[in-house]
Amino acid sequence: MQTVSVRHNMEMAHRLFETEGKCENIHGHSWQVTLTLGGQVRSRTGMLEGLDFALIKSTFRKYLDGTYDHRLLLNMDDPFAGHMQVGDDALEHVELPGLQRFVGNPTTERIAYTIGSWGRLTFPMCNFVKVDVWETAVNNATWEGRYGPETARALYLDTR
Repeated sequence: MQTVSVRHNMEMAHRLFETEGKCENIHGHSWQVTLTLGGQVRSRTGMLEGLDFALIKSTFRKYLDGTYDHRLLLNMDDPFAGHMQVGDDALEHVELPGLQRFVGNPTTERIAYTIGSWGRLTFPMCNFVKVDVWETAVNNATWEGRYGPETARALYLDTR
């Protein structure tokens, strides 16, 4: 098996409202995310599972930019994740700009898992997906999934 990796950054805030301490405050990070895909190099193309780096990078970056970059991740049960009343009109409610609701506390571990799950569905021809999410220069979480050719094939066929 061989692997290829691409990295991208995102600026994102989150709050861990179910956790005591300073992380229950809304705070932001300059995140670095690395996606590693594994599989066989195709003899005809010389590329991992026939995937061009440009395709992997653009797909990965589009996902991160559209889902996480310049967003505020909040647990969907967080009181701040609901609509807010604006002004004197009790009927006017708005949503926080950039709000992204998350199942559970949006910890680095859960973010890595979520991005890894996306990677498995997006690149089902690969039999290995690993995601490293760095929230700071010294803190990171890693998720990885390995699956055999039959699982990869079934995932690939299900997504067509």
